[in-house]
Amino acid sequence: MMGKRKWIIIAIIAVIIIAIAVIFIINEMRYHYEIEEIKQYHYFVLSQDGKYGVIDKSGNIVIEPTYEAVQIPNPSKPVFICIRSYNQENKEYDTVVYDDQNQELLVNYSNVQAIPINTNIETIPYEKSVVTYKKDGKYGLVSLEGKEITKPIYDEITSMNYKEGTFLVKQEEKAGVINMKGTVIIDNEYETIASDNYYNETTKNKTTGFIVSKKTQEGYRYGYIDYRGRTILEPEYTELERVNEVSSQKDLYFIAFKDGQAGLLKNKKIILNYEYEDISYNSLNDIFIVQRNGKKGVVNKEGNIILHPEYDNILFGGMYLNTEKQNETFIFDLQGNQVETDKVSLTATDNENYYIAIDENDIYTVVDQNGNTLIDRDYSYIEYLPGNYFIVARDGKNGVIDSTGKLVIDLKYTSIFRLNDTNILQAEIAEDKTIELYNFNMQKIASMDQAIVREYEPSENISQKCIMLASSDDFLYFDMSGNSLEAKDIFKNSQLFAKKINEKWGFVDYDGNLRVQNEYDMVTDFNEYGFAGINQDGKWGVINAQGIVVQEPIYELDWIQPSFLGTYYRINAWYGDARYSNDVISEEES
Repeated sequence: MMGKRKWIIIAIIAVIIIAIAVIFIINEMRYHYEIEEIKQYHYFVLSQDGKYGVIDKSGNIVIEPTYEAVQIPNPSKPVFICIRSYNQENKEYDTVVYDDQNQELLVNYSNVQAIPINTNIETIPYEKSVVTYKKDGKYGLVSLEGKEITKPIYDEITSMNYKEGTFLVKQEEKAGVINMKGTVIIDNEYETIASDNYYNETTKNKTTGFIVSKKTQEGYRYGYIDYRGRTILEPEYTELERVNEVSSQKDLYFIAFKDGQAGLLKNKKIILNYEYEDISYNSLNDIFIVQRNGKKGVVNKEGNIILHPEYDNILFGGMYLNTEKQNETFIFDLQGNQVETDKVSLTATDNENYYIAIDENDIYTVVDQNGNTLIDRDYSYIEYLPGNYFIVARDGKNGVIDSTGKLVIDLKYTSIFRLNDTNILQAEIAEDKTIELYNFNMQKIASMDQAIVREYEPSENISQKCIMLASSDDFLYFDMSGNSLEAKDIFKNSQLFAKKINEKWGFVDYDGNLRVQNEYDMVTDFNEYGFAGINQDGKWGVINAQGIVVQEPIYELDWIQPSFLGTYYRINAWYGDARYSNDVISEEES
């Protein structure tokens, strides 16, 4: 009997545990949503004679350009919000939604509009999955497929900065937050709600939280709510700031003010009491500067004192803390130990053998880990490069030296910098707008006047990450290490490739056979939609993937490497919205 009872108890406990787990999973799913990744644009806004419509990726007109404006929330889907007019009396737009067959969509919803994203890392300017609608003066959310997400109960719905898929909603002048599933994250009980703007490469904006405020008799008081809607800090602070540079998912740091005094919090725990006039974070060294009674000090992230607040000023010099006290200067390391040195700054590099030092005259040198000087040539700037090289500057000119101090790239450039994550240096001479590229062996691989650099990311049409150096009469491709590439190495879907022959441009096939006569002053390679630009006598036209001219050169475009769809050319983006036109005007007129 006892054994049977024991198993019953175990079974009950197991059921309870499973039930709790299921409830937890269901609750988490309410807060989880996926932001759609757009791999290819299928539809674009068409601008023609001051009116707007839609074209597809083949350059065919889908919606005639007869509207005051057109919104395409998701360029991979045939959902087009066409705005006919704006009523000044009721402050509403007259909108209609069509698909690519000119069939009306969302017919049960009025005043449908895309939701603008003012701050986003992508180029698409709208929320990609949901739109707003309006009924009886109230707003709701509906999906692009016509699924009602919320009833029309809100006075206002807007996107949250750096928090795509999450919305600020207002009811009776009180703010709340919902997500694209309609899940209420924060109830409508706050005066203001703002994203804390937190972002990292791994979670992107998933864990971005919210600074909220309530109005009291003493004024506004601020608190913090995390991305799941859990209150971390009650609204009791006169000022509140999340330290976004601390990228820990577990620990949130806040600089908070009470009664005019600043303190430091780690999650809900006070690690520095409210006794400072100001607190600021230095992300390079992961420490805080505090100020009390007009004097400054330094603490670490656990609230431990590195330097007591007794200094008139503190400046960071890489791994050094430069302090001033009663007109005397003292230098400390990041542990608070005083250092006897003639340097005011010491910065570690990615190579443990090299440190960049700066003296009190702003002269840069390179020293080893024991402080021995390796390079000392009166440079006004030194920056380490992978390997044994350094970008240096003197008298406003930049060059590159090796670890012995030997000049390997002449001091003649207005600027030199590493191209993002490539192993390529871009060197520029401002006087004639010359761009020269060097590989990490410090060999010059290209030089062009009046040039631009364009980067390509891998996609359905592009086989690898690479860069283009282009001017008004030439262009070259390189891989991330600076090796020369041909167009056929890059564009997977193309059958024809631009080729310069006897100072004129034409197109060759994969085997190098000339398929389009070399009679053009300039061309572009074919884009992912199968169109290339052709230039004669300063005017651009368009050729298709079969080598047939679909638009004779008539467009006066001063842009380097313009883009085309059918007979249309891409014009400047609006909120990142790709727009095309066939208006025959020059860039100056546009």
